[in-house]
Amino acid sequence: MRVVKSIFIKQLDDMTKNPMVTSIFILLPFMAWMMIRFQGIDDPEAIMVMVVGIAMMSVAMMPISSITTYIAEDVETHSLRFLIMAGVKPVQYLAGLAIFSMLLSALAMVAFALIGQVGSANFPMFMGITLIGCFTSLILGAILGLLSKSIQQASIYTSIFGLALGFIPMLSLQNPDLLGGTFFLYTQQVFVTLMYMAMGRGPEAISDIYAITGYNFSVGSSMLIIGGNIVLLLVIFAFLFKKRGLRG
Repeated sequence: MRVVKSIFIKQLDDMTKNPMVTSIFILLPFMAWMMIRFQGIDDPEAIMVMVVGIAMMSVAMMPISSITTYIAEDVETHSLRFLIMAGVKPVQYLAGLAIFSMLLSALAMVAFALIGQVGSANFPMFMGITLIGCFTSLILGAILGLLSKSIQQASIYTSIFGLALGFIPMLSLQNPDLLGGTFFLYTQQVFVTLMYMAMGRGPEAISDIYAITGYNFSVGSSMLIIGGNIVLLLVIFAFLFKKRGLRG
């Protein structure tokens, strides 16, 4: 645990030296606040729906961008080599990065909840579903980090996967056929669950979601799909980690 804490402190230090990666955790909530303020949106439900959309995009973009870039930077700058030579185990290194990234994600989601005026009744559900989504993105980011040979390659991966997973659920609202082909994505399920929450939950919200998307929504089925994503990504990560490891 002491080693994991040291990795966490190292990331705090790196954040002050190179804030470009972690700035995304501030910029996306700030963007949500700016859009609400300058568009003059007063209706609480409209505010929540807008924030839900940006929060869902953040679930995909923030953890993937951070964990992939952290690993690629440490490999390219040889920091990882020194850590491994100092006796840091790869699992400890990854745990430290994961805790750091999840903490930043949690703070960003609290900011989204405050901006979106998420009430106390919906706050646990909002935080729970978004952080489960962030954890799933974290695993995907770790996979991309293992595959990245440089910071530039990591940037390409994060742009492709982060933007695709973040925008596809929004685009599917305009194209039900796209929803039918992407319902298995965890970000799609995070988005639909957040929309269910924003619409007031209950049977009417389920009917509204069906009218918009043609999708027979239930919280249980969404959780199963997200859980399936987590299991699949963990299997892929374990395979790659065993085959490639962390190149120190």
